[in-house]
Amino acid sequence: MFLYALVSFTFSRGVRAVVFFLLSVLLVSVLPTVFVLSLAKKGHVSDPDLPRREERFVPYLGIVGMYGALFVLLFILSAPRELLAITLCYIVVTFVGAVISLFWKISLHLAGVAGPVTALVLLVHPAFSVLFGLLVPLGWARVFLGKHNLLQVVSGSLMSSFITYGIVHWVAL
Repeated sequence: MFLYALVSFTFSRGVRAVVFFLLSVLLVSVLPTVFVLSLAKKGHVSDPDLPRREERFVPYLGIVGMYGALFVLLFILSAPRELLAITLCYIVVTFVGAVISLFWKISLHLAGVAGPVTALVLLVHPAFSVLFGLLVPLGWARVFLGKHNLLQVVSGSLMSSFITYGIVHWVAL
């Protein structure tokens, strides 16, 4: 949400910025969380953390749909292209992660940090590059907890950063 807050209030003003940010909170954070928690409660997934690779595809597609709804709303509301770009990044990274998860368990936790930090660096200020340092303790934790191996952690980070770099340059820069 930090990314959406900064981009909303950097490239929009007043009520428009607030509306863009609140829509983003709802469709990028609140509804996806409720969706995954409800899948876990109903027994459709074993755990809200989605530790089993084979259980990830359907939840991730549902989340991609929510991100897609946000993209459409932002487009209709004539949101700045920077907001459209980061939302498109969320859609593509999550979809690619879902497809990869059909065959291999890539770390979308690391993707969820690396991509937004890449966008912050490109769209807001290069000083945000210090936030790439967050990847080290998060990656260590994912490996230490046995959720991923080093290759899965590094791959999630790189996949998200490269996709984000490409989309942001194509759409917003």
